[in-house]
Amino acid sequence: EIGREEGWKGVLTLLAAVNVFVGVFNMLPLLPFDGGHAAVAVYERLRSTRTRRYQADVSKLAPVTTAVVALLVMLLVAGLYLDITQPLF
Repeated sequence: EIGREEGWKGVLTLLAAVNVFVGVFNMLPLLPFDGGHAAVAVYERLRSTRTRRYQADVSKLAPVTTAVVALLVMLLVAGLYLDITQPLF
């Protein structure tokens, strides 16, 4: 409907909104995303001293990563199921 009502302007606006959403979502401070890698880097920098560099054990965060990915997959599947069984329109 967006393409029919507003033409190319509506389609480009929708694509820009999706792009901004994906960028913001990617900056969540969870390890599978870029924000998670940035959070680990900041944590390592804060824990390090001038003489000794601290390295976080990222493998300990693997269960958290697995849980986050599983939650996102469950949300995706639930959304698809509800969209098919109970459409809004």
